[in-house]
Amino acid sequence: MKAKKTFCILWPGLENSHLTKDVGIIPYIMQKHHDYTARYVSLKPSVGELSWPALGQFSEPVEVDLIEPSFEFRSETILQTVFGANQEDCIRDMVGYIVKHAKDIDVLYFFGFYAFFFKVAAAYKEQNPKGKIYLKLDANLAWINNTALDEAFVAFLQRCDVVTSETMIEYLNQKWPVPVHYIPNGYYSLGSEENRLLRMFSFEEKEDVILTVGRLGTQQKATDVLLEGFKLAAPQLPPSWKLVLAGSIEPSFEPEVERFLNENPKLAERIVFLGYIQDKPLLNEWFAKAKIFALPSLYEGFANVMAEAKAHGCYFIASDIESSRDAASEHGRRGKLFDEAYRRNNRQVEYGSLHEVGDAADLARRLIEACNDPERLRVVCTRTQQDAIDHFDWVTLCKKIDHMLQTASS
Repeated sequence: MKAKKTFCILWPGLENSHLTKDVGIIPYIMQKHHDYTARYVSLKPSVGELSWPALGQFSEPVEVDLIEPSFEFRSETILQTVFGANQEDCIRDMVGYIVKHAKDIDVLYFFGFYAFFFKVAAAYKEQNPKGKIYLKLDANLAWINNTALDEAFVAFLQRCDVVTSETMIEYLNQKWPVPVHYIPNGYYSLGSEENRLLRMFSFEEKEDVILTVGRLGTQQKATDVLLEGFKLAAPQLPPSWKLVLAGSIEPSFEPEVERFLNENPKLAERIVFLGYIQDKPLLNEWFAKAKIFALPSLYEGFANVMAEAKAHGCYFIASDIESSRDAASEHGRRGKLFDEAYRRNNRQVEYGSLHEVGDAADLARRLIEACNDPERLRVVCTRTQQDAIDHFDWVTLCKKIDHMLQTASS
């Protein structure tokens, strides 16, 4: 029997939460559905044991290989070490692993176009010229525009056999010297209902819930804009509507939450903080309940929660950034860049409504419109789920990646 090909993700700070997102789900699906062996490679913590309980949600065992770091490494200090003072140490450690194991890795998967991958890619191609490199960009506009197309970066891109982005395909293919293919972040159900988009959620099952999911209180996520927008909208919303926020709260934002609730006591019963939910089936229950999914981010790659929201029939109310416009628009308009005049005049899209970035009053107006128009929410509930089935099924998306890898010439 022919041995299966190995699909290996190498990410120095792989954490438990990554395993069920795009970062970690792709190798698993490649193994379960597309005849690969999945391997997860990361740095070994210098203190304590690595804990990845999310692996228990996979129905098949996967390979795990840990690199002994040459420096003091803890995941909570990755910004100071891997992205900071110890980046060269990290590069040497990863290159050492690749030199030793390149020949038994058929596909090397990089997540993000970080400088610490450049020498790793060169070492892999030197040791295994027939091996394939898959680069998933996780791109946002600021990161793309702030990355210089210098010799080292271009050489890295040219070593990658397949490059995909979740958004901005048109712009990237104009700007970069290698082809970039469109692969959005998809949805895949783990646990007792594992295997693709098997269920359509009825609008009648839903409740008057506006849901957001993410790291609450970071500058990126603009939770303050969402709270202010809900406050402005609340007097004109049916009293049954609630705002539900799932995710850990940044310590620096906790006083702001306390102040907001103290200043708006009438909203206290209509705003629910769930905290961080590690249990994906439990989080999916909240997506299934929610009629609206809100994402007021100032900037964002194609967040995994957008595909999750579509798969559960949620109407989008989101900031008008590239990835949110893609998720909320029909398929033919995804990946395109529109000028400001077009965006300003076309903020009501097929699967939701987009507000001016950072504008709580505009967000409030769109909440008022949507929450008072149940027929609009009902229609989108069915249509966005069908769109998820057609275009956001991780099994189908991974099949496209596999086809690109097989047809790419090293």
